[in-house]
Amino acid sequence: MKTFLLDSFNRYKRFSEELDVKTILCNKSWLIFNDCGDKELYVFQENGSLIASVNGNVTNAKWQYIPANKSLVVSFREQSFMFHPSFINNVIFALQQDGTERFAFMINEEQSESFYPKSLKELNNYFEGIERKRIEAEEQEKRWLIEQQRKEQQRIEEEYKRQQQYRIEQERLRQEEARRAEEERRIEQEKLAKIKKENDILKQYKLFLAAKVLGYILIASITATLTILAYNTSSDGAWLIVPLIVFYISYRLHKAIISWLRRRILSNHLQTKKKKKEKEDRKRKEEWEEYKKQRDKEILND
Repeated sequence: MKTFLLDSFNRYKRFSEELDVKTILCNKSWLIFNDCGDKELYVFQENGSLIASVNGNVTNAKWQYIPANKSLVVSFREQSFMFHPSFINNVIFALQQDGTERFAFMINEEQSESFYPKSLKELNNYFEGIERKRIEAEEQEKRWLIEQQRKEQQRIEEEYKRQQQYRIEQERLRQEEARRAEEERRIEQEKLAKIKKENDILKQYKLFLAAKVLGYILIASITATLTILAYNTSSDGAWLIVPLIVFYISYRLHKAIISWLRRRILSNHLQTKKKKKEKEDRKRKEEWEEYKKQRDKEILND
């Protein structure tokens, strides 16, 4: 088994210690790489025997895998070699000779149609191609990871913006609701103040108070009178609905009259107040004119 120096091969080493070397080697035909053009074929048997063929000349040898130091020992009649698995894929299995930087390369015969190097340069180009693809795959994975991180960062930023907009919108709605509630309170307070002011004005008019009291007395009197008449003239229980009807009609009529009287009194009050103000304004104006005349007269006398 010929070995070769391949200075750059150390960076290609890729072999998992968990792989079963016996399963990899056995029941396969391995073409041994050489640069002399000979066809060198190895067949590893499960019983530890090795069939080695060089251009059809067969040599019986032995092989053994030693798990203690993870080494493969190949024994011929003349000498034995110890190797350590260094690289494997579905095409090639590389073995490093113990204590050296030399390597033996075995190509899976089933894959030899796709790759079967004839020179060390061709073999080196093969490993460089594998390494280049590995680097490209790593760079592509890095780019993919960077892109994923960028998308995730973008998603986080967009989510943050949405949350900010949601909070701003909620704050705006809260402020609008507060303003609306404040406006409603203000209107209600103005309404109550207006009613209180009107009631204070109405309290000054005894006619309005007397009308309200008289109205309640009339409602009670009319309801009682008509109820008694209905009771005396009705032979069944129909008289029972008379008080309700009479009271409802009387109350609605009383309410309408009081409402009209209320508007009338308030309107007259405002007109009276307006006239009083106009009268006071005229009086002040006349007093001012009189003052000006008196002053002008005094100036002329001086």
